[in-house]
Amino acid sequence: MTIAYLVALLMVLVDQIIKKWTTSSLQLHESRSGIDGLFDFYYIRNEGAGWGILQGRMWFFYVVTFVIIVYLIYLIYKHRQGSLFLKCTYGLLLGGAIGNLIDRIINGYVIDMFRLTFMNFPIFNVADMALSIGVVLLIIQVLMTEDTEGVL
Repeated sequence: MTIAYLVALLMVLVDQIIKKWTTSSLQLHESRSGIDGLFDFYYIRNEGAGWGILQGRMWFFYVVTFVIIVYLIYLIYKHRQGSLFLKCTYGLLLGGAIGNLIDRIINGYVIDMFRLTFMNFPIFNVADMALSIGVVLLIIQVLMTEDTEGVL
């Protein structure tokens, strides 16, 4: 099994475990302390994307996520001899996409729980973190590679 798939599996497992903890430990819109001055746990159900955009458009998320997952699997195969950095990047993106897709399929919404306490920012989850970090790493990879076909 490639590193990318192991990273994706780890992200999905951590994401789903924390989401299960959230739903079993908190009531909807209930908060619990996290790291003072950094974040707390605040359970919400997100029926859209970041910042609540496209609320209730699950069909759109199913289609887009499916296409992204298929493309990431293709990229993982295409770059199976690629760098560890690139494999981890693809793994983060794949794990984040699958983590939120599981929620959408099972619940009809995504479970979010991390609320930053030092700034006004949308509440997010582990899958969102994996996606965000993966996108940043992908941008770095593209900027450091002269041939973007070597990445995308």
